[in-house]
Amino acid sequence: MKPVKFNAQSIRPCLHGMAAVLLVAVFGSAGAQTKGADKPVASLGQVSVPQAELERMLQALPPDERTAVKNDRAGLENWLRQRVTSEAVLREARSKGWAERPEIKARVDAAVKEITNRLVATSFLESMTQVPADYPSDADIKAAYEQNKSTYNLPAAYRVAQIYLSTSATDAVGNKKVAEKAKRLAVQARNGDFAALAKTESQDKSSAARGGEVGTLALTDMLPEVREAVAKLKAGQVSEPVQAAAGIHIVKLLEAQPARTATLEEMKPRLQAALRQQRQQQLVQAYLSGLAPADRMNIDTATLDAALQKVN
Repeated sequence: MKPVKFNAQSIRPCLHGMAAVLLVAVFGSAGAQTKGADKPVASLGQVSVPQAELERMLQALPPDERTAVKNDRAGLENWLRQRVTSEAVLREARSKGWAERPEIKARVDAAVKEITNRLVATSFLESMTQVPADYPSDADIKAAYEQNKSTYNLPAAYRVAQIYLSTSATDAVGNKKVAEKAKRLAVQARNGDFAALAKTESQDKSSAARGGEVGTLALTDMLPEVREAVAKLKAGQVSEPVQAAAGIHIVKLLEAQPARTATLEEMKPRLQAALRQQRQQQLVQAYLSGLAPADRMNIDTATLDAALQKVN
């Protein structure tokens, strides 16, 4: 398993794998120039990614993925650099007439034909195997829930707030001052208004605006160093300063929720989607079986063997 990357200011790992895929799918290509007040968020000469495009991309992402992308600033900036660099390579290739080379044209034509055929066949198959809008029924969803209820376990969850102070990998003197400040803030947080202190002192702007509140997380969703500290807290308690890779966290446990079984209402959207997907797969298989019955399909094994022998 690959190591998980962490956002310096967050107490949780950044989950950006799927978001990265969606970035590519939504953006497509970097722009050549910006118009009006649409400033570029990344640029290289004439190549740029306008602010409006980035905003549209973020809005198109599912809420969880959008949050992950916004929290992973380093990952997003790295993606922007790669995107602009890729566009620069493409422009350089086009300027040298690479797209007009016969072998490239042939590959492009073959790719376009393959994608076109796939889109036509896929869209047609989808139209012929549409799941009724009212499927599944509430009874179907409840039956699926009861059948697998024992597997719908939710871990203990912790609603937490934090005060975050950044540290440097190279400034030992500065880090010592930050650590001393963190100790003073921890004492003040225990004896005063944690939320007010977080708003004025925390360097994690997103959580500071909410009085330091990060959200409700399972221990596995937190940074290892913070996880250990939170596990020892009772509701209302404030931790000692916790040194993580990129900064110091002072954490307050606002509420602890014990492990439990997810309710039917909580599972309903997921079960509904799973049952619809399962039903569509059944409809697809039924349609394909009728269109191309296995007993009518003929494979010439001799011709197949001859073809295989000619290919090294």
